[in-house]
Amino acid sequence: MSHNKFDIIPAASFSNIGLEMIPPFPGLSSWVQCLWVNNDLKNSSRHVEEKLYPDAGSSLTFEIRNTRINARYFHHTRVVTHRWDTSTRYISVRFRPGGAKALLGLDIDASQNIEIELLDTPFSQRLSLWPLMDMLPTLSADQQVQAVQNWLLTLSYRAQEPNRKWSTLLAHASADLIPPQQLALQNGFSRRTLERQLRKYLGFTPNQLHGFAQIRAARHYLIMTPDSLSDIALACGYFDQAHFTNAFREQTLETPLQYRQRKMSQISNR
Repeated sequence: MSHNKFDIIPAASFSNIGLEMIPPFPGLSSWVQCLWVNNDLKNSSRHVEEKLYPDAGSSLTFEIRNTRINARYFHHTRVVTHRWDTSTRYISVRFRPGGAKALLGLDIDASQNIEIELLDTPFSQRLSLWPLMDMLPTLSADQQVQAVQNWLLTLSYRAQEPNRKWSTLLAHASADLIPPQQLALQNGFSRRTLERQLRKYLGFTPNQLHGFAQIRAARHYLIMTPDSLSDIALACGYFDQAHFTNAFREQTLETPLQYRQRKMSQISNR
């Protein structure tokens, strides 16, 4: 599966703490968007804060401090501020919608913000995580990333084929911003069937997933193009600029213009 052109919108602070994006192994691309790792650790601890935006995905982040490792699972449904420590090694797996459910067996409430210690949480693949956690401190930086991907790849062999089918369908729909009703018609099933299957395998409604895709595309256009707000609104499937502004502000807690100005300021100050 090719990456959706709107998939990756790095936070401005990522370059400040040396976070680099790594594409997933091909066998993981149905469930994993990318991995973020930092190889340039600082000698002194400094915290960098950045806004993170909801898009129906979730993250599993390994925080490695010498021999002490935490595995934190994070899913959010509204904009949050996250703190990164420049002296801590991070390997963060960014799942596509439904990816954590398919690979880890984690069921989440799509309406809630969730941040948990994964080893303290019951889930179907919990026992397989222990050997990985024991192994990571003994490996080099490159070997750690490979070990995490190999672990996920092993889990992917056990994932049900329907998970892959619906994840692939969603990726195409998100790339082309296909509305739910049109998506159902194009694939020969009813809107009710689409809603039932996406809830079952991905944990979200079609409207939720389409709304996240629209905001992600809008953020891309606001940063990467000089297009007017009215043109971006139409490109992303909103009725008009007012509809776009209201939906964007509800999801991101700032207007499209405020978002564009803030991001452009961050880019120019690098």
